[in-house]
Amino acid sequence: MTQSSPSSPLAAKFLIGVSVLGLLYLGREVLVPMTLAGTLAFVLAPFVRRFRRLGLGQTAAAISALLLAGCFMVVLGAALLGQLSAMSRELPAYEANLQEKVSTLRKLTVDQLEEAHGRAGRMMGTLKSSPSSPSSSSTAEPADSGDPEWPSRRRTTSPAEPPDRGVDALRQLAAAVWGPAATVGIVILVLIFSLLEQDVLRDRLIRLLGGSDIRAATSAVNDAGQRLSRYFISQFTVNLGVAVVIGVLLVVLGMPHAVIWAVLAGVLRFIPYVGFPAAALGACAVAAGVSPGWDLAWSTALVFLAVELVVAHVLEPRLYGHATGLSPLSVVVAAIFWSALWGPVGLLLSTPLTLCLVVAGRHVPALAFLDILLGDTPALSLAQRFYQRSLSGDAVEILADARAFLKRKSLAAYCDKVVLPALNLGREDLGRNLITQQQRSAAQRVILQVLGELTRLPHAPKRRWTPSMLLGGDLGLQLRQDRLNIEAGSPGHAVAGAPPALMCISMDDREAHLSAELLVRLLRGDQRDALHVTVQELASVPAGLDDAAVQVVLVVAAAADGAVEADAQALNERLARWPQARVISMFSANRTSVDQISPDRPHDTVFSFDEAVAALKKTAV
Repeated sequence: MTQSSPSSPLAAKFLIGVSVLGLLYLGREVLVPMTLAGTLAFVLAPFVRRFRRLGLGQTAAAISALLLAGCFMVVLGAALLGQLSAMSRELPAYEANLQEKVSTLRKLTVDQLEEAHGRAGRMMGTLKSSPSSPSSSSTAEPADSGDPEWPSRRRTTSPAEPPDRGVDALRQLAAAVWGPAATVGIVILVLIFSLLEQDVLRDRLIRLLGGSDIRAATSAVNDAGQRLSRYFISQFTVNLGVAVVIGVLLVVLGMPHAVIWAVLAGVLRFIPYVGFPAAALGACAVAAGVSPGWDLAWSTALVFLAVELVVAHVLEPRLYGHATGLSPLSVVVAAIFWSALWGPVGLLLSTPLTLCLVVAGRHVPALAFLDILLGDTPALSLAQRFYQRSLSGDAVEILADARAFLKRKSLAAYCDKVVLPALNLGREDLGRNLITQQQRSAAQRVILQVLGELTRLPHAPKRRWTPSMLLGGDLGLQLRQDRLNIEAGSPGHAVAGAPPALMCISMDDREAHLSAELLVRLLRGDQRDALHVTVQELASVPAGLDDAAVQVVLVVAAAADGAVEADAQALNERLARWPQARVISMFSANRTSVDQISPDRPHDTVFSFDEAVAALKKTAV
């Protein structure tokens, strides 16, 4: 029995992908009109549902929606034809202005290039006159030119009678019109039957996609329908607004027949990247012919450019991103791909087709890569990005993500959702010996830099950590020492001076040290005094300090495999000297910890920085 190679599944997927692309390309004559009809059916589906709610049946509702769409197209086409016919009658009046501007443009561009080319040719000696030789001209004569009767025979010999030019013109017109007319007919026919059998087709699609799992198939179909509906509604709204704004601005500028260019701008904008520039060029060309100068043409171009910049960079990212779930790059790539595959219709349908692929990737496990490649969902979580960037030594992107996160949530939430899960990923890889010493040093420097920047004390200088400053890899104690140096101006003992009202005690664990130090920095940011000591440092606290001043003690627990009996004893002995203090035990949600506080001592329990900060705010210290 032969064993298949590991590359066999990949090769099979590659062959399947190539086969699908081949079928899409070879079957475009049939697939393009059917896909276009299906897209139009999605557009008209909301109107059919509206008519159904009014009490009409499926057939009556479908016919009503088709009639409504037909009337809209007829009215829009009649208005455009009327405006175009009026403008065509005025075009001869613009001919002089257009010829003058074309001549000016030619002098500034083509003539200048030809002159430059001629000068360069003369300088290089490449332009040489080469008159045709007599021998070459003689060889061009027919072989029978020596025959004296040849000219007469050539004049008297006539071809067959030419066919009727009218019939030939009709044949050419029919050949040119037949292809588009057949496509439009197929689209209309498929659209009619799609709307008439909308419910049946949806049931068949659910059965085909889901088999026995009707729930999953229904979820996928509803997701695709909702996204397509939101996309079409958003696009129609935006393009209608663009048409209105451009029409008003062109009327203000004095552009004749502004309605034509407003409607064309709104309609052609459904074709990505090509339609709107085409409308703008046409409007600018007519504006150049209307006015003797260039003011109207430049003003028209500025109107189109300003409106497109505002819409493309302000409105569409907010509307289309939420409506489709596609990344901006995937929209561009999809437009290139589908236009190369199916031509102009593929460009028109690129976004809806790609949206359907993304929905399939979200609901079909085998196609999940489509959602990763084309969707707007981040490929990595913030914690994964933090970990990956720290291994690469990139603190800039981590800080950018952190500042974007802090615009919506608190720093305590960032520590809970990003920092600690990222450290947990690093601890797992470190336990499996997957991290090199170089990556570990880079990650430690980046983490210290990022946390120091996010929790930077007032008037503290920016710190850039170097390899010589990394002592033992205990990030919490290094951050604490850096803070003490900033506060005191020189290195000092961690518990020097009178204890404050709030004490943060970290058990013998590196993550506990880091959590306690971050918590102290969060409290310092709220103008609340706190002291961070480790459980080993409790024994060095002088006995003469005012223990009655301590009002709150927060104990950051260690991992279950790192708990030490002697540390628990030292902790509880010290807590006995603070009977008036409220005790809070903080556990990590990312690992198993042991509560080392004596059961005889009442205390509260928290599992995150958010909970710890909220609990401390309830206590006035």
